[in-house]
Amino acid sequence: MCAMGEKTNRASGPSPSWSRRRRSRALRPRCLPSRGRPGPSLPPAGFAVLFLLLILAVLGSCPEVGAASIHHDLTVELKPLSHSLSARDHVVFKAPGMRDCVFLLSGRADIKSVSAGGTAARYDFRAGVLTVFPDPSRMKGPAPGIDIAYDAVFDDPVPTAPASFDNPGFGVSGTISETGTFLLSGSGWYPRIEPPDHAGRKGSGESSFNIRIVAPRGVYAVTAGKLKGMTDEGGRSVTTWEVENIGEGLALSAAKYSVRSERTGKVPVYTFFFPGSDSLSQTYLDAASSHIAFYSRLHGPYGFPKFAVVENFFPTGYGFPSYTLLGSTVLRLPFIPQTSLRHEVAHCWWGNGVLVAPDSGNWCEGLTTYVADYLSTELASPRDALEYRLRMLRDYATLAASGRDFPLADFTARTDPATRAVGYDKAAFVFHMIRRKLGDEPFWRSLRRIYRERFQVETSWEDFRKVFAAEGGWSERESKRFFEQWVAQSGAPKLRLEGVSAKRIPKGWEVSGNVVQSTPPFDLDLGVRLTASNGEKVEKKIKISGASSPFVFRSTGVPRKLAADPDVNVFRLLAPEEIPASVNSLKSSKGLTAVLCGDVSREKAGPLQTLLAGLDQEGAAIVSEREMDLSEIGKKDVLLFGFPESERLRVVLARAPEGLKISRGGFSLARSFTSDSADSLFAVWTDPQRGGKLTALFLSTAGLAAEPAAAAARKITHYGRYSYLAFARGTNVAKGTWDIAGSPLVVTFKDLP
Repeated sequence: MCAMGEKTNRASGPSPSWSRRRRSRALRPRCLPSRGRPGPSLPPAGFAVLFLLLILAVLGSCPEVGAASIHHDLTVELKPLSHSLSARDHVVFKAPGMRDCVFLLSGRADIKSVSAGGTAARYDFRAGVLTVFPDPSRMKGPAPGIDIAYDAVFDDPVPTAPASFDNPGFGVSGTISETGTFLLSGSGWYPRIEPPDHAGRKGSGESSFNIRIVAPRGVYAVTAGKLKGMTDEGGRSVTTWEVENIGEGLALSAAKYSVRSERTGKVPVYTFFFPGSDSLSQTYLDAASSHIAFYSRLHGPYGFPKFAVVENFFPTGYGFPSYTLLGSTVLRLPFIPQTSLRHEVAHCWWGNGVLVAPDSGNWCEGLTTYVADYLSTELASPRDALEYRLRMLRDYATLAASGRDFPLADFTARTDPATRAVGYDKAAFVFHMIRRKLGDEPFWRSLRRIYRERFQVETSWEDFRKVFAAEGGWSERESKRFFEQWVAQSGAPKLRLEGVSAKRIPKGWEVSGNVVQSTPPFDLDLGVRLTASNGEKVEKKIKISGASSPFVFRSTGVPRKLAADPDVNVFRLLAPEEIPASVNSLKSSKGLTAVLCGDVSREKAGPLQTLLAGLDQEGAAIVSEREMDLSEIGKKDVLLFGFPESERLRVVLARAPEGLKISRGGFSLARSFTSDSADSLFAVWTDPQRGGKLTALFLSTAGLAAEPAAAAARKITHYGRYSYLAFARGTNVAKGTWDIAGSPLVVTFKDLP
């Protein structure tokens, strides 16, 4: 899920030595010093060039703005019927010396009036940039104010039944409708002004707000901060919020909410749900309170005046300072209170509490994944935690390593499966390796220190490195090398065992060999375990550096198995034989062909289009079985939609994994499901007789154009790690993953006595 809404690039101080790759820095409008009257009117392109040059000329010349030095008294009236709002903002600058100012505001705004110091002020508004030129004589005193009145239209189209959720925002930044209101800070729904960048500063905006939202009766609004009141006045409702010194821009949501609240500790918790979801409120109130208590113990006291779970009218998973915005479909899933909600609560510490310095990479999604999704799994079951780590490696190898990889220093936000595999999973694994390196107590102590010292302060990977090194006794050289290879570089080590042999020695056995890795080599602490016939286990942590690292083990019993990284504690690139085919394998296919089998027509292939969209394969070729050149089948990944008529395709189908039985009339997998218990099947596997190419199959006994097939097709994308899925009327009733063929990090001794 996405935290913080949308992030913008801002300066983050001197670049650390290990982080050499940087994205280009986006120029941001700033407060400008006083200057003369604006020049002659220019066409939009000419104005944009002149304005860019002007910004370059004045960056750094504006007086620095301290914490909460800008205050907004903002009144907004929502007008759902016209997809618009009318607003008036009284902006007070608490820092002296501010004169001409530049605001960011929606390019679709219609400015009604601008005044400064109580009198009308000259202004220029073009391409979403409002520049105000007040009379200096009216701006004297410690708190000069500017009033801006405007109307604006927000009508971004919203998705109703998206096939994929890989881009959590669906490109929507602002929409106002009778169903609900959704406004990200980047939509420009209020005049936003940003202070100059400076190293280690608090977040962008540095503003406090009093906000009054007027809407049709029964429509209540939610934003960051403290709820001051909700009233119904005639045909309208008014919601007021107080926001103190927020470091990020404000988002706003509004709808006909049923509002519930609970205070089990110092933090009030709210639900803003549609009436149809009101029965879920207590579950979410209890879960949110529990998560807040957990992270308060783990990281430090909760830093916001409330936490709210807010229902959205289209699918989202956003975390904002002090609230989360979840789509109705997501909200009703029974596992969300203990999974996604935990993730969003954790963002109040990481991402919305301690802020991301984007020029060094977005670390917060990886850390939040680690302390929420992963840690909860580890606390419940160490075995499940190992499987979780293995799944992260498989997702990385399948989705990112095949040409879509990039350094963590370049990660900004999730937009597709590959960016998730890097920015969430790889980053989480990096924090896991740091924890293994330092030990539990120094690791958690480091996070508590970072949260205590850097709440609402932009923080980089380098800031984390310094604290981990100080608290964990980690040398400067070694810690910089670690962050260089895991954050500044892309990729992961590819490891294998070579030259492994066993021989008798006077008191038992000696096993020797080498751990070999690909180029460029990584410095690693690699666990290796030797298991002997008498139950003896000999474990060592080997320092890996360079292309080849030797090792020697001794045991009293006869060696039976040698395994490197048996507990999956090192981030590495898995070998193909370690990766069973899965839904994610199809998402990364670079040459998928979908085949309409038998008499399936394109008119009946709606579920296929849905399935391809969910697999990020909208561009895949779609051919009928009769059109397909069967001589080309050995060169392509294929998705069979329906049961094939041709013998050539049936032979391909016959090479399905052991236990999976497929016929025209049904399907079954031993001990898992049959077509008596499920109406739809999806399975994917690799075909060694076609050079490891993928074969996938979608079948439905209910009919490929029927609703059960369509419902199953919509849901397959959410089961990325699985090799096979069975559905009954759109509900998943069975899922699983094929066994792996082996591993280059495991040697079995079969011929020893």
